[in-house]
Amino acid sequence: MNANYAEIAKTLSRAVGLTKPLVAVKLFDDPHTVPEGLPRPQSALYYCAAVGRAMQGETILMLADDHGCQRGAYMLGVKEAPASITNGVPYAKSHMVASARAGQRLIEQAPKLPVGHTVAILLTPLAETPVDPDVVLAAANPHQALQLLNATNFDTGLEIPLRFQILTSFCAYSTVLPFKSAQPQATIPQEQARKRAGFTNEEMIVGLPAEVLSRAAEVIEGICCVVPQPEV
Repeated sequence: MNANYAEIAKTLSRAVGLTKPLVAVKLFDDPHTVPEGLPRPQSALYYCAAVGRAMQGETILMLADDHGCQRGAYMLGVKEAPASITNGVPYAKSHMVASARAGQRLIEQAPKLPVGHTVAILLTPLAETPVDPDVVLAAANPHQALQLLNATNFDTGLEIPLRFQILTSFCAYSTVLPFKSAQPQATIPQEQARKRAGFTNEEMIVGLPAEVLSRAAEVIEGICCVVPQPEV
């Protein structure tokens, strides 16, 4: 692997006081590169729920049949979504939006990978990842999210263009978007996704492209908004 992810995980988590492990996400586009022997879920699982379980220490490999959320599988490039997901009707009926057309926009505008891009997804605590991840996810309160994001733009001072929507926070906005843009993201989980992932009302989901991890770990303890954490 290209980095000492156990040390990076320890440094980032300690510096900002994260209470849950950072989660490494690997999006495999070639079935021949998927490691053998990794545990799959015993039943179909929502991606957000899988993130929550990885934040409890589990390692989970999700193949196409393991996805219990067709919307999430579509965003992640695993498989096509049925019309019942893309026509916007369910979101109008559940009073997320005023009309089916507004509901369609939720799906149309969300970041997504081409259908068929992803043959498998590995979620595991960053400290234990057996492969180089594509994206790393954190459960953070707003101040911790600020600290993590500050560490990613410390060298450049460039604006971080965060995007937000009431759906697909875990799959589209905190995983696919950092993967495609190579820019960090932080977003507010929607109600059901937050519950499935075991997030509190105070926690956001932060997605960091793997490329920024090493440098963020180098600088994070010295940036202005970090209060030194005691050794544990």
